[in-house]
Amino acid sequence: MDNRDLLLLLTNDDGVRAQGLLALKGELSELGIVMVVAPDQERSAVSQGLTIHRPIRLLEVSKNHYALTGTPADCVIFALRKLLPRFPDLVVSGINHGPNLGDDIIYSGTVAGAREAALHQVPAIAVSLVTGKGESDFRAAAHFVRRLIDEVYPFPEGTFLNVNIPEGDPVAYRFTRQGSKVLAGSIEEKKDPRGRKYYWIGPDESQWMIEADTDYEAIREGVVSVTPLQRDQTDYHALKSYMEGKGDIREVSDP
Repeated sequence: MDNRDLLLLLTNDDGVRAQGLLALKGELSELGIVMVVAPDQERSAVSQGLTIHRPIRLLEVSKNHYALTGTPADCVIFALRKLLPRFPDLVVSGINHGPNLGDDIIYSGTVAGAREAALHQVPAIAVSLVTGKGESDFRAAAHFVRRLIDEVYPFPEGTFLNVNIPEGDPVAYRFTRQGSKVLAGSIEEKKDPRGRKYYWIGPDESQWMIEADTDYEAIREGVVSVTPLQRDQTDYHALKSYMEGKGDIREVSDP
């Protein structure tokens, strides 16, 4: 993928000045024209929420680099419908500071940015660096993303990729399925100075289920996980079982 006429859109959920986004912008600028439309502040765990009850504003940070007062999905929609001269050839969301594995992709704003692009039939990748809360070096991860694009682009129609990269220089990657986890956590109750109760969703204490061929297994083994996801969320196995012998239309019977 080395066509200088390519148009790439970058977004994230960590905010328009996040180090992962800036590293990605620097690396992918060699592939073509890079446009950045990202939230003006961190919007982690907003999933695919849209801003519909208040106005949104666009702020120019620098040339081809914009902040939007909205969610990652807002950013993609605004870029596609209002800002860009045409649909981009690829949307990349990230690089997120922390993993987006297994069931967490449901909540992830990073993954939602890529999914929103897929809904508009634009190829997309969500990228996360599996790291702790401290400072991280995103350069190796950004370089890997460029190499991955060279190898796997374009994707099957309706598919977008969720990529999780261990810290350090990636040595290999594996195509994986989405894993799952045993959910656990708590709601923390506190009181304000007037004695009124308020609540925080406590730390995630869920346990990964390390199963074969999953994104969790790949990360545990120090390998980059590349999970193809799709916009179609139909459970075809269940659909087939419901339809067997009775077809897709059933009359409603009285109780």
